[in-house]
Amino acid sequence: MSSREERKRLAQFARNLSKTRYLYRVSVIARVESEDDIPFWQYVFSQSRPDLKLKFLPSENGDGTDVRQRGKTVCMRYVPYLNKNFVICVDSDFDRFTRPGTLTADKFIFQTYTYSFENHYCWSEGLQSVWILNKVGVFDFKIFLQNLSIILYPTLIEMLATKAAKKKSWNLTDLCSIILSIQVNRAGVLNNNGTMLLQDIQSKVDAWRSRQVHPTIAACNKMKADSLTLGLDELTTYLFMQGHCIFDLVQRIGKTLMCGQNDFRNAVLLQTLYNHNSPQMNLVISDLKNYL
Repeated sequence: MSSREERKRLAQFARNLSKTRYLYRVSVIARVESEDDIPFWQYVFSQSRPDLKLKFLPSENGDGTDVRQRGKTVCMRYVPYLNKNFVICVDSDFDRFTRPGTLTADKFIFQTYTYSFENHYCWSEGLQSVWILNKVGVFDFKIFLQNLSIILYPTLIEMLATKAAKKKSWNLTDLCSIILSIQVNRAGVLNNNGTMLLQDIQSKVDAWRSRQVHPTIAACNKMKADSLTLGLDELTTYLFMQGHCIFDLVQRIGKTLMCGQNDFRNAVLLQTLYNHNSPQMNLVISDLKNYL
């Protein structure tokens, strides 16, 4: 199929998707990356536009063309055809740092403003508030996530500076694998808000970082300045790391602390979303209010 034919096919498919709002009796069709994203986007729409009737459609395949394309890649193919009745809701990933202007609400592209929707469940203030209600222990998730951010900040800045320069290095998946390889259920590792766990993470991350090709100091300084305007600093880095990584790490810690007494994921982690007032969440809600 030629590129022209592909564009025509995609345009027709987009029109058909938009028209399915009549079938579903809704005012907006919202394309999301996967089924897992839907609860998050349902929540933010309920907070911003509770009057709207929506149908969320996951993009977990290539819509009949390239089956290797999934999630965000499929969603972004529809950008030229979006309108108030047909929108996409996607994870920000690193786009705000390395491809500014790619995701804009005025084009009916709604983004998480954190790396992915999972980061919102780990917002430290909300997470700690829900944790306290469960009265399980003295562990402070806010302190832990801030200390984790301090450790990861220099690495993430160098990674972002490298990616902004379109150079290959600093694989995020490799970094996350290293972090999640550390056991959290060893005796004493979570004492004092996870001091030993953080020391282990620092040691492994520093060793991995030393093996990378480093960007220039000037490039790093520019990325620090640019990132600060986007909400990334030494205490908030955990919100801009891969969401699965942070979510899984927090979940393992909570499960260990609860010793099987309760389901940490459902009793604490997923409840954080309903106790949320972060700047990033407010940006998501503001976009939906202003453009729909």
